[in-house]
Amino acid sequence: MGQSAKYIVYSIIGLAIFGLIYNLIVNPVSFFKSILMMLGFAVLFGFIIYYFLIGRHKGGQDRNYRKAVKQSKKKYSQNTVPFTKRNGPSKIQRTNKKLLI
Repeated sequence: MGQSAKYIVYSIIGLAIFGLIYNLIVNPVSFFKSILMMLGFAVLFGFIIYYFLIGRHKGGQDRNYRKAVKQSKKKYSQNTVPFTKRNGPSKIQRTNKKLLI
């Protein structure tokens, strides 16, 4: 970027800052209202972008996964045997050992 282009960019940024401060001093209610509206539109725009770009693809994959799980359960549900717990003593018995210090 050339030397003159830097000065042009700095002057535009300076004028924008001056305009914001002037608006804040002269008409603060309008300033805050416009800031809140910009934030609201940004959030709304973000949700719309998220829904159309990410939300649709995620839902399709989830739907296919649920369908596959349902088919798998239907296929293998007849051959499964439920696990039963033994009532006898366990194979591993814990012993308390005291450490001598």
